[in-house]
Amino acid sequence: MSSQVTLNNIALDIDPSEYIPLGGRRRGSTFRLIDGGSVFQDRGIDATDMVIQITGQLTSVTTLKSLYALYRITGKTFTFIDFKDNQFTVVFTPGTESFVVAPIQGSNRGYNYRMLLSVVSVEKWFGDIGGFPSSTEA
Repeated sequence: MSSQVTLNNIALDIDPSEYIPLGGRRRGSTFRLIDGGSVFQDRGIDATDMVIQITGQLTSVTTLKSLYALYRITGKTFTFIDFKDNQFTVVFTPGTESFVVAPIQGSNRGYNYRMLLSVVSVEKWFGDIGGFPSSTEA
């Protein structure tokens, strides 16, 4: 049985062993002052700051080849849908090894993988279309 997690309608063979959907850094900085105080510049986090991290195993060479074909495409966004039916428009994170695959020792068909997907936009968020919270709402 394949996973409910899909990337451009390609279902992962099995559910990921690790899925971090809310990765990403808050925008801002901290400045230490001479008197011991601090100044915090906090700009929050936007959907485009998010990086989705996924690790797991693939058991189908067909799935591996399909995902790798997506990875090789430049300048294109993809639709990522997770277990909770959240839907994101994503790209493989540029400037990083954003799709790493290694054979599982002793297996002719199994592979460990890791993906890093940068979020371009949030289309559906926990049941709400376009419902990703803003950085300024309480």
